[in-house]
Amino acid sequence: MTTFLPIPHDLYRHAEPDAGEMLPALTGRDKRYRPVERFDPNWGYILSGRASTVAVVSALYCGELDVPERAWPEVLRLYCPGAWRMLTEAGISFEQWNSGRCEAVLCSRVGVTANTELGGYAVFAVMDVPAVVAEVVGTLGAIPTFS
Repeated sequence: MTTFLPIPHDLYRHAEPDAGEMLPALTGRDKRYRPVERFDPNWGYILSGRASTVAVVSALYCGELDVPERAWPEVLRLYCPGAWRMLTEAGISFEQWNSGRCEAVLCSRVGVTANTELGGYAVFAVMDVPAVVAEVVGTLGAIPTFS
């Protein structure tokens, strides 16, 4: 199984300035509103296709606010061409893949490819299919069949 890099909480410090704004920790009376430094991604730049993989991963995982719904498939399309090609050739939408409604081996291959294309960071969940099969067989004695 491929092991991916954990995403550091301060990865945004290594991204280019256009990737977003670092919001400093507040002090005094306002400290309760933002007690630690935060990152505010520039989604226009991130979704332009010109951002570095560090900037993209930072935007997805280190941002102060939730990632816009439209950003996930766009990131895959723009920054993970191999993974996107696998999905389109299989006729599977991003939503189907992301919710696990596709064949497990393909689902895993797309995740591995996308994570590799995003600098090796653990961005997308990846299932180790051989390990899961071994665990099922070890626990149940065989792969269950349903008739």
